[in-house]
Amino acid sequence: MAANSHIRAIIWDYDGTLVDTGQKNLNVTKKLIRDIAHKNPDDITALQSLENYDEAIKKTSNWRELYTKEFGLSEEQTDSAGRLWTEYQLNDTTPTAYYDGIDSVLESLKTFPQGIVSANAHLNIEHALQVCDLLRYFSCIVGYEQVAYERQKPEPDGVLMCLEKIAKLDTGVIFYIGDHEADARCVFNSNKAFKRQNRDIRVISIGAFYGSEHDDSDWKVKPDYKAADTQDIISIIQSFSSR
Repeated sequence: MAANSHIRAIIWDYDGTLVDTGQKNLNVTKKLIRDIAHKNPDDITALQSLENYDEAIKKTSNWRELYTKEFGLSEEQTDSAGRLWTEYQLNDTTPTAYYDGIDSVLESLKTFPQGIVSANAHLNIEHALQVCDLLRYFSCIVGYEQVAYERQKPEPDGVLMCLEKIAKLDTGVIFYIGDHEADARCVFNSNKAFKRQNRDIRVISIGAFYGSEHDDSDWKVKPDYKAADTQDIISIIQSFSSR
């Protein structure tokens, strides 16, 4: 544990953690596959159902691996998908909703600087949060397009970038909340990065297991805490801050 155990900031993943974007992301992905690869997405097992799509995401460490290994796109086609993702997301009308209770969690934690590090696009996240009146809780959003392709989660670059913008510090505790093993690995790598920099900062991970993810038994890196319900996040952070 860091010598200074004061909580300095909270960082969130977006998809599957703050907002249930599964169906929207699936619809956008299928359209991208049609337009870029000229494939019928219904012929790709990972795109035949939302359940299959979720499983494919769990098997891969980042979105580029998802597109190349699970959807069969070339590196060039994957680059094109990355460039078009924001446009297709903004043009897609599939409704999304934040997870039950997330609004009250954000309100309870509003005294802490909060940010988002996501494999989704900055503009899309900003737009979606504005619509549901949650944008005001976040002082920084780091989307996939702001981080080099090869430095996406689970690499720590997005977390480091976010922290520089919301809470420049050299000591203290950061909580990171996410639903994917890549999030837990990102926390692990962030802690290694802070150690190399001789910064007395510890990032603590909370697994968001109230959405499509419920089991971390096959994760090589597991979260420090697990939230089976959104309200568990408040309990975990409050219990830590009262130590």
